[in-house]
Amino acid sequence: MRWFVAAGFLVVFPFALFSVGAEADPLALLHPGHPRLLLTDEGLSEAVTAAKTDPVRAALHARIIATAENVLNAPAAQHIPASNESLDQVRCGVHFILHCALAYRLTGDERFLARAKSDLLNFAAFPDWSPAHFLDVGETSFAVAIGYDWLYAQLTPSERAQLRQALLQKCLEPANTAYNAGARNDRYVEWAKAMSNWNQVCNSGVLVGALAIADEEPEVARKIIVGARASIPRGLAAYAPDGQYPEGPGYWTFGTTYTVIALAALDTALGTDFGLATASGFGCTVNYHVAVKGPSGRTFNYADSTDDLQNSPASSWLAQRFHVPTALRNTRMLLVDDLHREKISKFDPTIQQQVVNRFFPLHAIWFPVATDASAAAPDLPVDLHFRGVADIALFRSAWNDPRAIFVGFKAGENSFHHNHLDLGSFVLDADGVRWALDLGPDAYSLPGYNNNKLQRWTYFRTNNYSHNTVTPGGVLQRTSVTAPIVAFSSTPERAFAVADLTPAYPDEATRLCRGIALLDRARVLVQDEYQPGKNGAALRWTMVTRAHIEIADDGRSATLQDGGRMLHVEILETPHARLSVNSSKPPTPLENQNEGTALLAIDLTPETTTATSRLVVLFTPVGDKWPKLSAPSLVPLSDWR
Repeated sequence: MRWFVAAGFLVVFPFALFSVGAEADPLALLHPGHPRLLLTDEGLSEAVTAAKTDPVRAALHARIIATAENVLNAPAAQHIPASNESLDQVRCGVHFILHCALAYRLTGDERFLARAKSDLLNFAAFPDWSPAHFLDVGETSFAVAIGYDWLYAQLTPSERAQLRQALLQKCLEPANTAYNAGARNDRYVEWAKAMSNWNQVCNSGVLVGALAIADEEPEVARKIIVGARASIPRGLAAYAPDGQYPEGPGYWTFGTTYTVIALAALDTALGTDFGLATASGFGCTVNYHVAVKGPSGRTFNYADSTDDLQNSPASSWLAQRFHVPTALRNTRMLLVDDLHREKISKFDPTIQQQVVNRFFPLHAIWFPVATDASAAAPDLPVDLHFRGVADIALFRSAWNDPRAIFVGFKAGENSFHHNHLDLGSFVLDADGVRWALDLGPDAYSLPGYNNNKLQRWTYFRTNNYSHNTVTPGGVLQRTSVTAPIVAFSSTPERAFAVADLTPAYPDEATRLCRGIALLDRARVLVQDEYQPGKNGAALRWTMVTRAHIEIADDGRSATLQDGGRMLHVEILETPHARLSVNSSKPPTPLENQNEGTALLAIDLTPETTTATSRLVVLFTPVGDKWPKLSAPSLVPLSDWR
């Protein structure tokens, strides 16, 4: 059974298709006065009232206020040249303004108002908002717009004028240039045409900035709304058709949170999102966010994503907007976990806390209201196929079981923003352990990591040598190719997906296909079929693990141990294949040295260039929980049904 949800339609091309006609006025229904962005006074009153009977909401408000207390003595964000470091400074400012502005609205404490004003005016005084790295502009504009709107009545006319001028000159004017750039495509304008998180973040910040001052600068706001309505569908196209996200779960949080901010701001300010939320796949992307997390607590972190799942408040908005109770329960559960962690006792002088948690106050706006306990059973299938740029299959033996088996399998396109050469890669959880892992991104400060594709692929963590896939002839996977999942099936006894990896190695492989199957909900089979090209290149099979590895004397099986749990690995075919343990250290000392991990590998030399070699590896968790089963029958991938 193939499971997918497609919401609405996909439209990505010319900007003019979305232009508002001369007869229409996008500001016709502009909410008068302030605040009108995300949280109106009516919404705040409802939240405060609800907190009297919902202890989770009350704890959330208390945590926001406690965090704002710690912000009071934090150093202000600094203006530094456009870079990852400058963006981190901006994100600290977002953290400060959101927490202090909302804490003031919740308490009326003038200390929070003074700190929020100070941070707003600090941003306004920056010489620019780093338009060459427009993410800085987008996030800064969002923070300034929210502060301007939420604290409008407490700002003096002079302070309002300063903030308006900053929004106009440092965000809205360069944004309008980008929307009307035509064929121009440099770093100042490329975000408006992109299909990546840059599109989502920049459009959201620009749009929220325009909505904040729309009554005072209506002509500018109209132009920005027209431009944003034309540009935003390009970013939304990334979710088509089933809700997957090409840049991985980590960037899902970044891009999707800002998209939700834009849509929610349109709704509170204008009463409409102009139908943007109906983009193909967007209505079911929250299912992807739930499903991509394994029972070990780690996500399937393909591309430049880490394996920790950030609890974005956007999940709650999506779950309520598209009526997905599983996602709503999941978001509430994660929020409760966050609130049960040790209370914040002092300001963290590092920037990590602010960067990661800057959106935390938005939970108070899109609060995950408790659902009926009788509906606690998951309403998602255990096996899911999310088609799209990232073509991924997810299998698990059960929901709500911390020891369940979980497999994430990656195929699709190989040239998207933040991608790795990871076609055919997989991750594997069992017994609460991530046995087969993705190392995740390396440091963005590495030379050429983000802006030189040839250099990027020399880094171990970004290329196929470090991923749990197969490589013929020791070559890098080709970019600008698509290796799709060509078969997917789900039954109680057997779930599987098959990917055709041949396009990734057009010169080395006449045919290379990988199938991954969850058998009896108790073990995982990985089957590779390889017919080499004319050079008869050997095939290398690799898997990264943190587990201790013991290989049997005959090299045909191994036992992996981690935290008192065990996983048995066995080669079922071919007879001459052998397991080995290899180093996972990269070739240069500048890269992450991947301490505590190793490569479990198999090297397979084809007997001829005309025959297909079949390599089959079976993973079986060991312990009382798991049944003892006979060896599975093996058939060609073409016969998998």
